[in-house]
Amino acid sequence: MSENQEIAVSVAVITYNMQGYLPQLLDSVLMQKTSFRYEIVVDDDRSPDDSRAILLDYAARYPDVFVLSLRDENVGGSRNMYGVLRQCRGKYIAILEGDDWWESEDKLQYQYDFLETHPKYIAMYCNSWVETSLTEVKRYPRRKITDPMMFSFKDFMSYRFYDRMPNSTDTAFFRNFFAAAPERELDIFYKAHPMVWDQSLALILYGKGEVYVDPRLVSHHRSIVVEDGTNYQSLYAKRDNKVSDAQMYACHEEYIENVLHRRCTKFYKVRGMLFAEAFWIAMKSHKSEDWEQAKRIWNQRKKRWPLVWWAFRWGCGTVKRRMKNFFK
Repeated sequence: MSENQEIAVSVAVITYNMQGYLPQLLDSVLMQKTSFRYEIVVDDDRSPDDSRAILLDYAARYPDVFVLSLRDENVGGSRNMYGVLRQCRGKYIAILEGDDWWESEDKLQYQYDFLETHPKYIAMYCNSWVETSLTEVKRYPRRKITDPMMFSFKDFMSYRFYDRMPNSTDTAFFRNFFAAAPERELDIFYKAHPMVWDQSLALILYGKGEVYVDPRLVSHHRSIVVEDGTNYQSLYAKRDNKVSDAQMYACHEEYIENVLHRRCTKFYKVRGMLFAEAFWIAMKSHKSEDWEQAKRIWNQRKKRWPLVWWAFRWGCGTVKRRMKNFFK
């Protein structure tokens, strides 16, 4: 493509400690066959491995394609990706994280053509393979679908995690509003959680329009959990994430009410159920650390009646189950 041609698509890439996967990711972008010019905007979050050297090598070989932003200190996945998205110059943005990769060489063209001819949608996701093993082929489709799906703000109000997300972000392709939008419209991206940003991105997208999900499998998303793993999935699986998750949902509630100016009554259940679980665990254990966890969730937002309501519902449900078992 000509250097004078305007950039149509920006591929936003973040990486941290992913030297073993980074070349596969970058090659899967470079193999794309397009009728338009694209750029690859990459931010390395101060990786301790050789990720930075790999990026510098690719940028030297493809100087007209790569835009590097190499951080001097680690800031976490959410701020890292937000910084990349703010730098994107294309009309559209596609996303890839350090251990994911695309298998289809027309992935970008396919999604570009769709959004060009379907202005009603703010974004398009495709389907992806979820890989669950480092040593053997273990994978499954992220969504078992044969027909397209449409998602909107109404779907985000569901308390079910899976049903709020269009698909994994390695298939995301959306109109670039990051270049010009005010900070207040986007800061939920990094304020809600230091590492989990895919749900915040979905919320921002739903606030702007409908999202289309195509059943075509175009990508590979690694979701590997190993006992001694240092990747985010492994670390997340080892932790009790109730406090950080509840904080994320408290931020989402504030964003829905004060930025989008919409009702989010149904969404209160997400944070309420996390508090209810923490509260009744503390009631049972009487441990100070359990009470502290419940207290931290309680203090995350002034709007506390949903927490009281769902703690009450949780308790009633427990009593009902025990009574049922008693009279069997």
